[in-house]
Amino acid sequence: MEFDSSFLKEETRCGFLVTEKRKKIWRAELELLQRFDEVCRKYNLRYFAEYGTLLGAVRHQGFVPWDDDIDIMMFRDDYMKLQEIGPAEFQEPYFFQNTYTDLMVWGFCKIRDDRTTGIEFTDMSPDFHQGIFIDINAFDDAPDGKHFSQNILQVEREVWQTVVNSERMRYYVSEGVPFQVGSDILTDLLNLPVRERYRQFEILALSHFGTSEKVNYLVSEICKRSGSRKREWYSDVISMPFEYMEIPVPAGYDEILKVQYGDYHTFVQNGSAHEHTFFDPDTPYRFYMEHPEKIQDDTI
Repeated sequence: MEFDSSFLKEETRCGFLVTEKRKKIWRAELELLQRFDEVCRKYNLRYFAEYGTLLGAVRHQGFVPWDDDIDIMMFRDDYMKLQEIGPAEFQEPYFFQNTYTDLMVWGFCKIRDDRTTGIEFTDMSPDFHQGIFIDINAFDDAPDGKHFSQNILQVEREVWQTVVNSERMRYYVSEGVPFQVGSDILTDLLNLPVRERYRQFEILALSHFGTSEKVNYLVSEICKRSGSRKREWYSDVISMPFEYMEIPVPAGYDEILKVQYGDYHTFVQNGSAHEHTFFDPDTPYRFYMEHPEKIQDDTI
């Protein structure tokens, strides 16, 4: 990707000072997004901007000035295909990261640039990749009161708990606590390695995909963190400018952003979701893994 020399210059956007360092982080993320777009085009995978990236595309034609990441959403079927081809397609200096490559149960994937630093966890093994990243989330079916019931969601919730709260689930099963899923099935799941439990969770989500009139990021739906969206809002995708790129945006973006942010036209300078991430766009993360004392309070 070709960047105009002026892109990295410090500037004020919407009353917020965007530093040269933040611009370098954005540049690394845009390069990751471009590579991701190439892979999706190669395999005919559908994706679209979501969360702050969608807000930025619609309202700023680029990053929200006080944001520092890129969020992408895919439907579950395309997301599962991405997980199959991702490790082979994203080679050095990039790295395709998920539960099966670096054991961290997020419920989403990351693509990282190993030439940079985006340290979220200081207590991880040096083998855990922590370059600057973009996040790729999976959209699954959500209860719609018609085809996809709360009972199905409860089954998914219980299987998810075997992944993230295994010891508590073992205790509940041993105490005879009733579950939607049979105790024998839960016991079998709990006896599997954590990666296989997570795989079963994803297989379950895929098996119900396409049955509902509503969708949501399943972990958010399970944890009741955000409202679901109508599937029809994502039936068509349009292109919008995003800094130096054109990115796909759901045609129903207005309804989506109202669900997520309410009056999204009003500027609210919130902290980033990665406010406590240590960024260095000029230095590989492995340097800081070897010299953790150099990780200090970050200002971008």
